[in-house]
Amino acid sequence: MTDAPPTEAPVPLRTGETPCLLFPELFARGGGLQRSVQERASLYARDWQRVLLLTTGFTPQWYRVPEELKERGSLHHRVTIRNFFAHSEWMKQLGVPPESAYAVPGEPDLDVRPQKLRGREPFRLADTRPGERYPFRYRYFDTAGQLFLTTYSGPRSKHEQNGVDASGAAVDWAGVLATWVDQEIAGLPTPVLFSLQRGLNDPVLLASTNAARKIASLHNCHYNDPDDRRSGIRPSFRPLFDHADRVDRIVCQTAQQLDELREDVPWAPLHSIRYPGRDPHQEPVEKDTSLVVLIAQLVDRKRVDHAIRAFAEVLTTLPEARLEIYGEGPRLDRLQALVDELGVGGSVRLMGYSLAVGEAQARAACVLLTSTFEGSPRVVTESMSRGTPAVSYAIRYGPRDLIRDGVDGLLVERQEPAALAAAIVSLLSDPDRVRAMGREAGTIVERHPVSAFERAWADVLTAPARRRTVATRARELGKRVRGSRTVRRLRRLTRALR
Repeated sequence: MTDAPPTEAPVPLRTGETPCLLFPELFARGGGLQRSVQERASLYARDWQRVLLLTTGFTPQWYRVPEELKERGSLHHRVTIRNFFAHSEWMKQLGVPPESAYAVPGEPDLDVRPQKLRGREPFRLADTRPGERYPFRYRYFDTAGQLFLTTYSGPRSKHEQNGVDASGAAVDWAGVLATWVDQEIAGLPTPVLFSLQRGLNDPVLLASTNAARKIASLHNCHYNDPDDRRSGIRPSFRPLFDHADRVDRIVCQTAQQLDELREDVPWAPLHSIRYPGRDPHQEPVEKDTSLVVLIAQLVDRKRVDHAIRAFAEVLTTLPEARLEIYGEGPRLDRLQALVDELGVGGSVRLMGYSLAVGEAQARAACVLLTSTFEGSPRVVTESMSRGTPAVSYAIRYGPRDLIRDGVDGLLVERQEPAALAAAIVSLLSDPDRVRAMGREAGTIVERHPVSAFERAWADVLTAPARRRTVATRARELGKRVRGSRTVRRLRRLTRALR
């Protein structure tokens, strides 16, 4: 009888740091940013004993989505979810909105709705203007039924950004959230706080006093006009960049954005971690060299209409070609109307949301990316990992860092349907080229390995806090002055005069 082979002892979970991720709200059917949040939390939960995901936005059943994500395997079972509206002491001072508050003098057309958590009384009123998707205002009342606080959401968002009290004095809503965050992380071993969305969570990150280190992750282009660097920094990025001396690391996803940030905000502690190629661990599927796939939220900035218009031109040369569009969003009806208007319904299909898009990516001759801007498009990386080339507009950021033009995909410099159609036709007209590019695309798994990605994020978590000496602050101030828009304009004027 032989001895059984010794089993390896389980590696103990790390306890030196506590990753704490700030994010407004989890969705079961979200896009790339939602998946990045779940992935980051799960990455840390594999090796660290405690991981907190602190959600700052209101959703009536805040607990249900995390349960679904954990059952699906998208979120690690050890990630602890805490929600401001469900768990903060601040909520205990609120009362039920009185009946008289449902009618607002001078605003007869408002849609006023009470909001509450499961099993509780309503705690505020949400005011929505006619024809708008989200509330623009929320009203809170004290236990005596008197107006206590009024908050206002940002543009095209339901999440609150600022407020005033009953006397009209400004209330720092980010400070209210930061107080709750600091209560949640108090006493934890080395709480490292991550902000994962601009505008909403960066002010909370900056206001926190209990975080041992502060990290911001960038997931989008930081310019007002992504095609024009002279257009200035987007407002949602300014709080972070203006106070970059108060964070330990700002992490973007591409080398191009890192290079441009070093010129735009040279005082900031910048770093880049590229999203990796991941082995999909799926059986090989036969390529359909007539199938094109696009995966995106159906919102304006994804420019899905460009793909539909381009495909109307593709069909004049390749009538057997087909386009499948996966995703959902507020532009669904408008896009379907465009399909009907162009008469391409037999070849272009809006497939809706699907958890099985991986198979469609693997089968397709190519995937399309038509966005106005990105941080680094996961859909390109994931499709390439499945052996499918991408045909993409050459936007900021991502495509130039991922696609080797003419080798494993095509970059379209002119961001218009005619140029996109020409690129699609050039690829679909040559099935052998489709397969050859697909083989090259699959090498992204080796070129950008997931092990390097995971190691880089572990290093960000465990890195020492940024040293902030008087000299460091002086250098940062000097850099900020030298990098300011005014000084850059003076330099350009001086060069022009010379």
